[in-house]
Amino acid sequence: MEQTITLERRFAIIDEWVLDLDISDRAVRLYAVLARYADSETHKAYPSRGTLAERLRCSKASVDRAAQELVDAGAMTKKQRHNSSVVYTLQVSSPLMRGVVTGDEGGSAPVMTGVLTGDDLTITTEQEPVERKSLKKKASDSEQLFVQWWADYPRKEGKGAARKEFDKALKKISLDVLIASAQSYRDDPNREPRFTVQPARWLREERWEDGPLPSLVVRKPRKLTNAEEGALLVERLRAEEAAKQQQPKQLDYDMGITLKGVDDE
Repeated sequence: MEQTITLERRFAIIDEWVLDLDISDRAVRLYAVLARYADSETHKAYPSRGTLAERLRCSKASVDRAAQELVDAGAMTKKQRHNSSVVYTLQVSSPLMRGVVTGDEGGSAPVMTGVLTGDDLTITTEQEPVERKSLKKKASDSEQLFVQWWADYPRKEGKGAARKEFDKALKKISLDVLIASAQSYRDDPNREPRFTVQPARWLREERWEDGPLPSLVVRKPRKLTNAEEGALLVERLRAEEAAKQQQPKQLDYDMGITLKGVDDE
């Protein structure tokens, strides 16, 4: 009887030069987490600060400090986008090895100290496949991603159409950016529920690239002119007069005269 045991291993590969940088342990861990989200070709990652804070078990401010350590050390770059998301680009080579390295004598290119020889190098598997890319290609997994985004979008209408547009959007942008943009749109103080964009249209028009909504203009009531106030007054008086005419008339009897006639008999 054969038994098959499947072990799911998830890991992030970190170059040894990152471990040798003069940075904190949290910065090293941030680099490893970003490697899990980074594209295997462009080395760009789009996780939200909230996601990184949850993975690192720290505050968003601590994430920012660790990210700045990596930037200062030359281990990555980051760029703020206009929709408040951050693009992290990991560097895959040591800052000391960037440049032209020649084997000719007299070369002046920078050389990294402590370079291991070929006998000391270990052969590793290629960079871990980006999990998010594989999820995009699977309909069942894509449904789970859509459910995450749908939960944060402020308008629940046209789910079927939105589901189709969501698959197209995932080919252009990451899930983290979609979720962060949907949350920003949901929490925008200038968003009016009756004017909230339908989810399918929001995805189709790539509204995740939009910035904050414009401020609402509160219009003060216009002051009535003298003629308008006079017309309202006349209308009110006519209404009061009409109401008086509809009331039943009350008959006044002189009970003293009636009783006096009875006594006279």
